Amino acid sequence: MSRRLLAIDVGNSHTTLGLFDGNELVERWRMATRDLRTSDELWITLRQMFAGSSQDVASVSSISIASVVPELTLAYVQMSFKRLNIQALIISDKTVHSLGIQYDPPSSVGADRLCGAVAAFAKFGGPLIVVDLGTATVFDVVSADGVYVGGLIAPGLLTALESLHSRAALLPRVDPVFPDIVIGSDTVSAIQSGILNGTVEMVNGLVARISQELSKSVTVVATGGFASLLKPHCSAMQYLEPDLVLEGIRLITDEQ
Repeated sequence: MSRRLLAIDVGNSHTTLGLFDGNELVERWRMATRDLRTSDELWITLRQMFAGSSQDVASVSSISIASVVPELTLAYVQMSFKRLNIQALIISDKTVHSLGIQYDPPSSVGADRLCGAVAAFAKFGGPLIVVDLGTATVFDVVSADGVYVGGLIAPGLLTALESLHSRAALLPRVDPVFPDIVIGSDTVSAIQSGILNGTVEMVNGLVARISQELSKSVTVVATGGFASLLKPHCSAMQYLEPDLVLEGIRLITDEQ
């Protein structure tokens, strides 16, 4: 019987779980990240997710976790051992063997960033840029010879929208939707255009500058919660890979 891997990507805003049967992603769940959940609460949630699908939670044979929330990392490890008798693998720079890591210190690179870089390089080769559009907009750069050389971190769409609303009393909270034209005709469309079109121009501009710095053309892979929203408007984004981090978790697990 093939290995049944439960890959867990714990982000600041959302947690994505993917069930792999061998190399195939057969189920995927997404929920809000709450860093005060106990291992028992996580187990109840996990059982409910499996109960709503055609999968059996008892069939899980291994668990790997890429997390940027330390409190939840521990809770997932405790749940894995207590409920499924599985010693979970925690993804870090120490578990990545397929890429060199040129970052100071290597341990400070987020596990999700490493997973995305590993999966993108395995599929597309290098040089490449992974643009992860989530709580933050993150650019990760991998060289032609498979070295993670660093990247950039900027506020994400929702972070920027919420920041404007919370810090400016007269600016409303708005949905992340592209307006029909660039010049906003009211406050809502003006904010939407500024944040969304501004993010598009930032991505296009930074990709161009990274390519210039590398003196090479690069492959650009988009992932994260807002990637599908932005890609039709962003000429720099070549490929959309929504499950990139989950695939990276699987590949890194296979390296062990």
